[in-house]
Amino acid sequence: MSMAKRVKVTVTAAIVTASVACVELDVTNVNEPDRGRALASAADVEALISGTFRTWWDLQQGRAPGPAMASLADDVSQSQANYGFQDQGQEPPTPIINETAYQWGYWVYDPWTFTNRALASLRDGLRSIDDLGLEIGVGNQDGPRVQTFARFMQGLLLGNIALQYDQGFVLDETVADPEALELVSYQDVMAAAREKLSTARQMATDNSFAIPGGWMGPSSYTSDDLVRLTHSYEARFMAQVARTPTDRDQVVWAEVLAHINSGVVADFGIELAGGSDVWSVNGGMKDQQGDGSNVDLALIGPADQSGAYAAWEAASPSNKLAFLIDTDDRRITDGTPEGPGVYTTWRNSLGAPAERGLYFQSNYARKWYFEISQTGFGFAPELTVEEMGFLAAEAHIRMGNPDLALPFINGDRVAVGLLEAATVDGAPGARCVPRATGLLAAASDTPEGECGDLMQTLIYESRIELAFLTAGNSWYNSRGWGTLRPGRAYHCPIPAVDLELLGMPIYTFGGTGGEGSAS
Repeated sequence: MSMAKRVKVTVTAAIVTASVACVELDVTNVNEPDRGRALASAADVEALISGTFRTWWDLQQGRAPGPAMASLADDVSQSQANYGFQDQGQEPPTPIINETAYQWGYWVYDPWTFTNRALASLRDGLRSIDDLGLEIGVGNQDGPRVQTFARFMQGLLLGNIALQYDQGFVLDETVADPEALELVSYQDVMAAAREKLSTARQMATDNSFAIPGGWMGPSSYTSDDLVRLTHSYEARFMAQVARTPTDRDQVVWAEVLAHINSGVVADFGIELAGGSDVWSVNGGMKDQQGDGSNVDLALIGPADQSGAYAAWEAASPSNKLAFLIDTDDRRITDGTPEGPGVYTTWRNSLGAPAERGLYFQSNYARKWYFEISQTGFGFAPELTVEEMGFLAAEAHIRMGNPDLALPFINGDRVAVGLLEAATVDGAPGARCVPRATGLLAAASDTPEGECGDLMQTLIYESRIELAFLTAGNSWYNSRGWGTLRPGRAYHCPIPAVDLELLGMPIYTFGGTGGEGSAS
């Protein structure tokens, strides 16, 4: 059975199960479901299409793939095997384990499976509307909303395939026979994603409607809101799809900036209502905060003024002893190495046993989203105005207007970190933050240990401010900036179980000097 057929069969069965929960269907043989019976009513189709955001949210904010990606980006330093923490955080880096029986491979398998399943659901829903002439709402008054939302979700789902994997399928309503689908490159998948976002944008511009509460969390959204979201997600995708610094440099930054300027004016996310609510961040990066969590010293190390971080990066993995951060950045400490910062807290434990690797050890714990992790309540952002601001700053720098980048870079740097404002030359002062050291040094030719230039300052600020925002954010950005640890994989292979179904050789990426790894 081909991958496409497998996805189609699995999804159609799931549609029947979901539809039965909502309405009574005259199904004579549940062992042989088909789209005509499962999606015979407008209500069925609307429920199916609106439900795809829940799948997308769970992948962005849940246990897979975000935690493993945070290890790849050196945001977290966790030595436990679950979530993929240990294997993806190894030093020296090792290849992604792409084996059917690998217990912790769900961070590679789940996004591929559930995303393609959701795309198949959208295809079936849209084809049912056309094939059966379904009208959504009285006189099809809600038809434009459903059609637009479907294209929006196709854009998000295809975009995530392009960001995470080296190739994928473009499965949509134009595909008559899913079994005939062929794999295309991640660049082609991203092109399709952007086309879907553009289509959704035009449809939302041409029609006035409301996205009801329950579709994208408890809040409702207007068609104008959806237009802004399509712009912002397209800006994110355009920047993050780059695999190397050369790729990122070739991004059409003027177009990215245009999308940002037409994008969100308020943070987008979900107001969580507790652990029993259908919307949650259970198992995800926002859920793993507090004393049991580790901040990777590579994330906060560029703020260090003692030279300990530079020595730590220069040491072999077996000799990387945890150190204290001496910094004026109040997001990390209160001014003393053991004092609590706004985003991290020091505790008298190293958070990982030495036998699993000294490089996993850190006295600093995460508290970016501490209240959410403890209570399950609070606003969980997914895409923010600040994120768009950092992308705008990068666009201005790359387009030769560094002065225009400064307001975006200096916001929370000054207000929360209580640091001196950056200038067009970068981080100022005798105790400048950041310093061009460790992984950050690779972002420019600034001498090791010197004050970071403006791009390095932007990268530091973006990583500190956007840590744990959404799955893959730091990983995708770091590969384009050139600040991934050498040997870390910069994208994922198709999962082994699906390669076997496709009759393709099993392959992988990463490892020192390996294919698809940072250099």
